[in-house]
Amino acid sequence: MNKCFVFFLSIIMVFMVGCQKDTTEIEYTNANASYSITLPATWIQDTGVSNGDMLVLYSNEERDIIISIQRYDREVAQDTMGLDSLERFQQFYKTNSIVAGLYASGETKEIEYTMENMKNVVAEELVSDSTDNTTAKAFCVIAETDKAYYTCAITGEQKDYNRNIEHLKTVLSAFVEK
Repeated sequence: MNKCFVFFLSIIMVFMVGCQKDTTEIEYTNANASYSITLPATWIQDTGVSNGDMLVLYSNEERDIIISIQRYDREVAQDTMGLDSLERFQQFYKTNSIVAGLYASGETKEIEYTMENMKNVVAEELVSDSTDNTTAKAFCVIAETDKAYYTCAITGEQKDYNRNIEHLKTVLSAFVEK
């Protein structure tokens, strides 16, 4: 009886260990090594991004959730584009980013949000119906430090976005400028 109990207990423990999700997290860094974000090791970094100040990550092969972060040097933004304030930079982002189409065709709602080590932060949630009867959502953040402006767009189809966004907001709030 005891041998049988130990055997079944061993099988249950092996099954439980095998069913646990891998929660290993790693630090993903942009090519220029100027910032990083920590996510589960299962995320996929797009290494084909040609801009060293940009970091693009996918939640899985299907790209259910996409995180796109870009750094803009403050001096360069001011000298070459005339972007000398967070408000001007925000207007630039709304028309020149990967989510410009969502800004143009969707609903925008300002969200109260903070990030560690950032001087100013503006966050918005965008919602737009797609042509294939799905709803696309994005959480967009524009933040500034003394060195740079940062943009981040977390995008996905509504069902995937809604399931993951609160955790991703927490992850993004701990963004690290190097």
